[in-house]
Formats: sequence, C-alpha cells, structure tokens
Amino acid sequence: MKVKLAKDVGFCWGVKRALDLALKSSASAKKVYTYGPLIHNENVVEMLKTKGVEPLQRQKPKSPRRTLLLIRAHGVPPPVRAKLSASGYGIIDATCPHVKKSQKIVQEYANMGYQIIIAGDRKHAEVISLVGYARAIKRHPPVIVVSSTAEAQQIVKEGRRKLKKKICILAQSTFQPRIYYRIVAIIKSKIPPDIEIVVLDTICQAPATRQGAVKDLAREVDAIVVVGDHKSANTTNLTLLARSMKIPAFQVASASELPIARIKKYRSIGISTGTSTPDWLIKEVVNKLSEL
Repeated sequence: MKVKLAKDVGFCWGVKRALDLALKSSASAKKVYTYGPLIHNENVVEMLKTKGVEPLQRQKPKSPRRTLLLIRAHGVPPPVRAKLSASGYGIIDATCPHVKKSQKIVQEYANMGYQIIIAGDRKHAEVISLVGYARAIKRHPPVIVVSSTAEAQQIVKEGRRKLKKKICILAQSTFQPRIYYRIVAIIKSKIPPDIEIVVLDTICQAPATRQGAVKDLAREVDAIVVVGDHKSANTTNLTLLARSMKIPAFQVASASELPIARIKKYRSIGISTGTSTPDWLIKEVVNKLSEL
C-alpha cells in the first residue's frame, strides 16, 4: 500500500504555542491547570496530565502555592477571564493569537454599535468566547450565530425584526470558507438596502491551507485518512470535505481506530490531519498503514 502525506500536517503554530506554554509552565510550577481542555485532542490532554498539567475540574478548588492556570487556545469570554484573574491563580494566556485578533474585532465593532453575526458552531469554545466579547459592550445589539446556509436563509426571512441598521459578519477561525462565503452571499443578497454590512475574513489560514491540500490529495489517492480528535472542528471539516469530493474518507483519533478491514483494499491512502494532531500520532498511523 502506498501512503502519501498531505503537504501540511501536525500542529498549527497557535496550537504549538499553547502546548509550549503548558510544558514550560509545568517545569516551573508545582501544579498547572487549564481552563477546559487546552486543545481539542484527548491524546495530547492525557499526555499533559503526565506532566502535571490537567483541566480544571471545578470552579474554585483550593489554590496551592505555585499554581498556574492556563486559558485554553480557544479563549474565554471576558466575565470568565475576570473571574479567573480574581481567583488567586497565576494566569497564563494560551489563547491563539488569531482568536485574540477576532475577539478584539468583535469588541471594536460592537462598541461602534454594529450587530455581530458569527458564522460558526454556537457550542464551540471559540464562538462562545467571541459572543462573550460582543456582550461585554453595554447596550450591544443582539448577537447572532449562524452555523449553516439554512440558518442564514431564516435570518434574512425574518429581516427587519432580527437585523439592525449596521451589521458585522465574521467567522469562527476553523469554519469552512466555502460555507462562510455562501452564508455571506445569502445575507448580502436578501437584506434591506438601508442596512450597512461589514464582512470580515477571520478564518485562519492554517485550516484553510489544509483544506486545499486535501483537495489536491483526493486527486492522487484511492482513499483518505484524517487523523485528529473527533471533537476537533477543523479535523471534522477535512473529513467532510474529502467525502464531498466523492472519495472514501476515514477520521481516526489514533492508529488503534483505523478500520483495517475496510482500508486494506485500497492501493493508495492519503493522510491529512487536524491542526491539533501531534506528530507521534501521525507517525503511528503511517507505520500501521505501511505494514499493509
């Protein structure tokens, strides 16, 4: 079996930065907590536990001396940040710089009276943080989260009842570009002409680049394996993208999840990964497939 890696695999720079901060902190502190999983990869979270870095299990545990608390890569809303700062822990901000930029944009436009529309998964930690930054502005217009073109159609159908005079549209950093711009097109084509609209490109280039690499890979192999946590939005998007190109695609968190019976019939397999997938998991998958 021929195994071919996509052009870009492994950690993106934002995830690598968060992990480096966690490991550096574990060497200097007695105990290190993260507010929620540091990144969306359970294997990495388990590895960090062996280094003394683990997710905070309850809101206000006793704070031993030399205890640090890391804000996760996806960021947190301002009220949560304020509560953590007041907790007595030493705070280390591991928020991805790209997400921090989006938080600042949301705050600026909400402060100018724009209604914020976010294209993304309303349950995703990054989206929750962005909504929080908009709501932190006094007398802010209602925030709208749109996760699909169907929801965008519903918004424009409701029209004036839901939309304000000025709106600002942006996306979760790992949202699929093709869906984002379809959502934008729907809203722009149907809203009343007196509504001012600002559209911002806040999609991170790392997931976007990997989507392009998957398209290239799909033309060269018989099937694709996407390695990454099942809770990772950008990993799932890669799997869905490959399947939309009519190529068999299998998403696995580790080599142990590989469906060998289904895969071994293919002569060539392409491998892509989410931005929070470590090199050691990629190597395990490559080795197991190479044995076939």
